[in-house]
Amino acid sequence: YFGQQNKPLRILFGVRPPTGICGAIMFMFSHYTLNAFSPRVFIRYKRHAGMMAALLFICGACCLAWPLVAGWYLATVTGMLLMICGFYSLYSLIVFRQQHWKSRLVALIFAIAWIVLGLSFVVNPLNGMSSLAILFGFLFVLGGISRIVSGCQTRKQSGAGWNIFIGLLDLLIACLWLAMNPQQSWLFITAFIGVEMIFSAIGFLVLRNKMKHAQA
Repeated sequence: YFGQQNKPLRILFGVRPPTGICGAIMFMFSHYTLNAFSPRVFIRYKRHAGMMAALLFICGACCLAWPLVAGWYLATVTGMLLMICGFYSLYSLIVFRQQHWKSRLVALIFAIAWIVLGLSFVVNPLNGMSSLAILFGFLFVLGGISRIVSGCQTRKQSGAGWNIFIGLLDLLIACLWLAMNPQQSWLFITAFIGVEMIFSAIGFLVLRNKMKHAQA
């Protein structure tokens, strides 16, 4: 986010190294380092932010307007990405032959699992979206429990009540999500992703506007 003149600017994004271990890089910019950027860099970043905002808004609107078609595309793309991960794991087994046989066996099992799971998404999108709904539901359960525990541990601090409330809301959404039939979960996932894309588009527009003010 962009702060005032005496506040830092933080840009956070995650990267996944080749080893499969998740990492994160944090960039911190002050108002002075922002002024050190050339106008060409600002124009390029503002253009990219505007393009991402427009693309996310269009995709989110399509998910809300045509949930059935958008859900089919989401299931197909998800399946193809899972299959790509599986084939890349098989390729890594061929290239890195010096690994221990146990590591190669585990990698082979995961590669086959990725390929089979991705193929199930492509062949039967309805079952694939149902599996995705179950995954999202359990993630909401874990997120809700972690928020409630964190709120209870920090109940003497400000904002702890909101943390507990959001955790309970996550659990309620997870229960509703897991109780849906495949058709309902299909529509709910598509609508959920569409709303998320629209909010992300708004975030990019805010980022672009903040960059404009920072440049001024």
